[in-house]
Amino acid sequence: MNVYEVTLHGTDSIYLLAPTKYRALELAGDYLADAGRPDMLQSGKFVVRRLDLSEEQILRPERCRACPLNE
Repeated sequence: MNVYEVTLHGTDSIYLLAPTKYRALELAGDYLADAGRPDMLQSGKFVVRRLDLSEEQILRPERCRACPLNE
């Protein structure tokens, strides 16, 4: 299994365990459809990034990566 981060519209992120990037997108689509927002992935404004579990990292949404930690 791999860990993927799906960032939607540069603001919100969903973290998923999936065997492939394609399956991560399917799971994200199912989750958003259940939440009443099936249009979120159809807009094309999302980024899928595979996370490397061999490196230490703080999981922060894309919008927060540029923010200082003390704010």
